Amino acid sequence: MTTSSTHAPTPESGWTPRLSGPDGDVRAVLLAVAEHQGLDHAPDDIGNLLRRQEFDHGRLIERALRHKLGAALADYVHRHGLRRSFPVQLRVPLLSFLQTARHRATVLTAEAARVSEVVAEAGIAAAWTKGVVAQERLYDGRGVRQFNDMDLMIRPEDRDRLSATLLDAGFTAEQVWDSVSGRLLPRSRTELRIYKLSPDHLPHFHRIGPDPVVPVFVLDVANSLTWHGADWQVPMDAVLAGRRSLTVGGVSLPALSAAHSFLFVCLHLFREGWVDRFARLKGANLSQVAEVLREWRRLDADERASVVELVAAHRLARPVAWACGHTDRIFGTSLTEELGVRGDADAEWLGEATDSLLP
Repeated sequence: MTTSSTHAPTPESGWTPRLSGPDGDVRAVLLAVAEHQGLDHAPDDIGNLLRRQEFDHGRLIERALRHKLGAALADYVHRHGLRRSFPVQLRVPLLSFLQTARHRATVLTAEAARVSEVVAEAGIAAAWTKGVVAQERLYDGRGVRQFNDMDLMIRPEDRDRLSATLLDAGFTAEQVWDSVSGRLLPRSRTELRIYKLSPDHLPHFHRIGPDPVVPVFVLDVANSLTWHGADWQVPMDAVLAGRRSLTVGGVSLPALSAAHSFLFVCLHLFREGWVDRFARLKGANLSQVAEVLREWRRLDADERASVVELVAAHRLARPVAWACGHTDRIFGTSLTEELGVRGDADAEWLGEATDSLLP
């Protein structure tokens, strides 16, 4: 299993994250949190940084929030007895990130279980991805993996049947949640046209619930591991044929196989960091890069071999090299070499995205 030093990564390319300058200590702490999430690493020198009087704790929290690592930072700090190293005014807000994330995970998991039942009864093959299942499989159910919606994967031919099933289950279609008014409003015609022109996702489904922290359930349905028109595609029949059942928060949920889950995390990072229209809309962040590494470290030898076979079979070397190349550059790992795609991870292909992925 690959291990590395977060604080001074030394990939063979010679590139290292900028850890000097006024934000160097902040970057070092956040890189450690992103890689280890408090689950498999003692704080050591990171604790010493946090205890320094001149350390910018507010800057650290702001950067953590930008990269969806607020709950992870809170867990790391509280787990390792570092809470008192933060100014007293920041301690309660920091803990609230974790408490809110854990509550949200509990509520969304229960709703995912309800949706799974109605989808299975309709005879539709589906699998949960990203936060709903990653919270347990990659983060041991500690609530450090922040997510705001539920992500479901289906086959393209099941789009209409699933839509009808979700409407019967109380969801609404072609609407968006307005947090100011607390209402669902019609989605714009422009957005709906984009969904029709790019049929790799359905417009998000919504269902208003009674929980004040999670006032609306948002369901994102995808039918591709990449995007419509991409040069890289993976047949969804094969993806869903390898589904497995995971126990998450005491309930059983269908999920992708370990190998397909790793591929999806890589391809999703590639999609949001490399494709201009997606990068402008939301962009990739450090937590997504760290999840590539965490996925890889949780795979056994047979599962890693399956990933290598899938990359070759579906000609995914370029996008996987992009995602894993940035992972190697940031965390000092060797994923591209282990996957046999190092030759595709050249500087020109990786481009200038690395700085935008750093805290």
